Amino acid sequence: MRAAQFLEGQFTVAEVEAPPALGSWQIRIDVVACGICGSDLSVSKDPCRFVGVAHAAGYPLAEFDAERPVVLGHEYAGVVAEIGSDVADFAVGDRVAGIGLATDTASGIPTIIGYSNTYHGAFGEQIVVDAYWVRKVPDGLSLDHATLAEPLHVGEMHVQQSGLTASDSALVIGCGTIGLGAIVAAKAHGARVVIASEPSPARRELAKLMGADIVVDPTEQDPIAVWNALAADGNSLVSEADSGILIAYECSGRAGVLNELLHQLPFNSRIQVLAAGFAEETIIPVVGQFRRIAVNFGHGNYQEPYDITLRRLADGEIDAEALITGRVGLDGVAEAFTALRSPREHVKIIVHPRGSAD
Repeated sequence: MRAAQFLEGQFTVAEVEAPPALGSWQIRIDVVACGICGSDLSVSKDPCRFVGVAHAAGYPLAEFDAERPVVLGHEYAGVVAEIGSDVADFAVGDRVAGIGLATDTASGIPTIIGYSNTYHGAFGEQIVVDAYWVRKVPDGLSLDHATLAEPLHVGEMHVQQSGLTASDSALVIGCGTIGLGAIVAAKAHGARVVIASEPSPARRELAKLMGADIVVDPTEQDPIAVWNALAADGNSLVSEADSGILIAYECSGRAGVLNELLHQLPFNSRIQVLAAGFAEETIIPVVGQFRRIAVNFGHGNYQEPYDITLRRLADGEIDAEALITGRVGLDGVAEAFTALRSPREHVKIIVHPRGSAD
């Protein structure tokens, strides 16, 4: 099959070996569209660091041999080409999307497709995934738009885990797709006020479109100072916020943000980390203790965040097309990665491995 494979810092379009034979619980999918994820950018920047951190953390889902080619991409949508013998909920020809997990039939170890030398990602014409994580794409929702359920659902999942209530306010730091998903989710869960902090003008406009009440350019204004001023002035947005707290959703992945938040957030705040970086981070733990700030990297219960997000897309609650700022074929993958490393204009670039969308 044709794929854009990655090795030694370069993307090359080539004929690669097809994904493995199906386990009884798996589905083979002809990929129509796949988004480029921030973690794909992390791999392309330093694959050895990516794999080393995953290995040291005991996280087998993202371990692969960085000295061998990989086909990245896990924000997929496509058409079912083959089903395993125990798969009952899908048929060949179904339009599907989902979470890109596959359990190795030989070892029984799960992996994220694309972060494996064997289970290729969706920057190729076919993938194999576990049926448990696959969903049918609702009629009327394009496969391009369905790919957005994967990154956007991260926001829904973390808002649920953060315990946000209608008494609380949300500060979303970084308005890439995950941050925009956090804005959508915070508004849906009734946050009193949602402040978005983002240096890119294009992404600030999208933050407004997704429902942010206040949008701040952090190079000109401190978003925490903005919230503090609203509270001090008794602004109607936060005038009844005494019973709630401010929850910061860190979606930028920028080094140093965690330490800044620990020092600057109001006492009794929370930090929910959605886009964690791969670099080492220095914090002073006692600062968080002094200020009684809880930090959550993803602990806690959640219910059906992917299904909820897919339904929002299908119902038109999210302007999906506004989030897609580019589309490329396999030959354009390398250029797309370059563009996304300086994301002043782009949010989500969709790859079409077969040359066109549905």
